[in-house]
Amino acid sequence: MNNSASIFIADDNEINRFLLQSQLEEKYSNLTFAADGKIALNYLQQYKYDLILLDIHMPFYSGLELIKIIKEDNAINLSTPVIAITAQLHNDEQKTLIDDKFNECLIKPILLEQLDELFSLWLPNPVATTIAPTLAETDYVSSLLQRSSGNIALATTIFNKLFVELPEQSSLIEQALKANQLALAKDITHKLHGSVSFCGFLDIQELANDLESSLIKHEKHLTTTKFDLLKNKIASFILQKESIFMQLQSL
Repeated sequence: MNNSASIFIADDNEINRFLLQSQLEEKYSNLTFAADGKIALNYLQQYKYDLILLDIHMPFYSGLELIKIIKEDNAINLSTPVIAITAQLHNDEQKTLIDDKFNECLIKPILLEQLDELFSLWLPNPVATTIAPTLAETDYVSSLLQRSSGNIALATTIFNKLFVELPEQSSLIEQALKANQLALAKDITHKLHGSVSFCGFLDIQELANDLESSLIKHEKHLTTTKFDLLKNKIASFILQKESIFMQLQSL
């Protein structure tokens, strides 16, 4: 029987939303998703939820901006637990999250057992925890199937999106670096980082994390080298396209 507690999730990354929905919909019957901060605010000012998950970085309103609004006196979700979602958490950000009344923080990639553990703490009707196996870093098919609850059609859709988006994002990061637009390069890298983190692609995730960290710290002397490593890893992933689809078709 599904848990009927109401859960609200705001994340501007479509792949992240696909995977979260796939992970949760078999256990939780009352899920609401928002694609950006403006849509999220509209929901959160009108409806009361049992649990809220907010991505820290979103268009229009960030998670940090949203929680200030929804935790105002007499707000409808003032007493609702709120969990922050981020691909990266620095020491100064951790203190900010605590000060801004987030109850917990999830670091991408988010695994089903992590969600179950947190939900058991914060939801009124917790469900049993499911433990998923640890996966090899480069086993892209197994990794994505784990996070999509074995849904082959969904995994195929996401792979198709990744085979288009990752090369495009890699190219945009390269252009931004060449133009010395480090803030833009950081934003694109963050979105790429979020996608591969949710998919559990640990090898690409680690390189994206390294590049994003250097961009945040303005380590210009390291960004070119770290970007080249990420670019090459993405190219290697793209070369596996035919093999990946053959694996999916054989399942």
